[in-house]
Amino acid sequence: MKILWQNVVEVGAARIYTLLVGTAVVLLTARILGPERQGIIAAAIAWASLFANFAGLSLGQVVHYRIQAQKNQDWFPGIFGGLLFFAFTLTLVAHLVAYALYQLTEGELFKNISPPVLIIAFTLIPLIIWEQYSSNLLAAVGRLRQYNTAQYIGRSFWIISIIVLLVILDMGVKGALIAQALGQAIVVLIGSVALFKVAPNSLQVKKDEIKEMLKGSAKLHFTSVSAFLLAQASILMLNHFGSKTEVGLFQLAFQMVIMLLIVPQAASIALYSRLSKVGPDILWPEQKKLILQVLGIILFLCVLAYFAAPIIVPLAVGPEFLPAVKVFRLLLPIIIGMSLVQLMTPQWIGRGFFFPATIATSIVAAANIAMNAVLIPKYGMMGAVWTALFSYLGVAVLVQTYFAWWCEKNYKKTLEEKII
Repeated sequence: MKILWQNVVEVGAARIYTLLVGTAVVLLTARILGPERQGIIAAAIAWASLFANFAGLSLGQVVHYRIQAQKNQDWFPGIFGGLLFFAFTLTLVAHLVAYALYQLTEGELFKNISPPVLIIAFTLIPLIIWEQYSSNLLAAVGRLRQYNTAQYIGRSFWIISIIVLLVILDMGVKGALIAQALGQAIVVLIGSVALFKVAPNSLQVKKDEIKEMLKGSAKLHFTSVSAFLLAQASILMLNHFGSKTEVGLFQLAFQMVIMLLIVPQAASIALYSRLSKVGPDILWPEQKKLILQVLGIILFLCVLAYFAAPIIVPLAVGPEFLPAVKVFRLLLPIIIGMSLVQLMTPQWIGRGFFFPATIATSIVAAANIAMNAVLIPKYGMMGAVWTALFSYLGVAVLVQTYFAWWCEKNYKKTLEEKII
């Protein structure tokens, strides 16, 4: 447990720095550009993230299941080579699909976003895909420290680029997006160098491994896509049905909530690192204690954030963003559901429970999109708030709590069988 918390603290420190930089960037761009242009940035990044998450096939998470299946074998060369192959191929596919959709809809699909802004935003697609792959692989081979270093350097470069391109050169929306792409590229580069050092002369692209990874993706990917849609559908639909100002306000409030997710995210990465060594059953007792401790921290942070928001938001981004405080306060409870999802995912992945996860997540995502489609045109961003509360505080908490109960029951049963 001590080693697990040590990993949580190290990863958490890097994640906190990443979120602090990300929040500083949001606050800086919001103050300089205002709610409307901030909304354009949020929508453009949401579209890039959507294509990256669809195209990435959730192979970063599949890695952990493939490692469990090859526990006593030299799995790294084949998996690393397979991920590189997929990253290149899927990036090409994502860009071709995006171009075709733009032409077919005459740009209407990407409402309020100009072609130059879209082109810059979509340079993030391969960077997002490869960070998803490399971060999971670095955790699996015990290279969390190198991943943390990449976060510190890359995010520092991001904020420096923002100051140069947005503040000094006054490049507006384009400058903000270029700065984010540059920072993301540094993260990817450092992580890639660390991975090549693990096995510099044994990189392989194996057909059998490619097939097995695709099989895992077929079982898991819809779950990941559904989870992504839960987080991003509101922004995309607000961009389509609402105003750019509402997108900017909602995105700021949602970003503030995501800041609180830093501890569960760090704990999840640490759990993945431990999972690759001991498996899901042996991990569960430690994981259960960690979940309870992390949720206690989250509740304490929520109380602080509730009272601090009305003071911090006007000072940081200006009085025009004051309506975001109400949205943030209403969204605060969803952090419980989001935390449980983060903390329980290693158990779903490690046990290969892809299909049940897919069913649960896809149902919630479909309901989320349907509710947004009904409520956002009528109530604007408040419709997005009520939908988020239903999805994360309601259904997500019920599903993850039930699965935690199942893990506990299964662990006790396994323990009794070993004693007998």
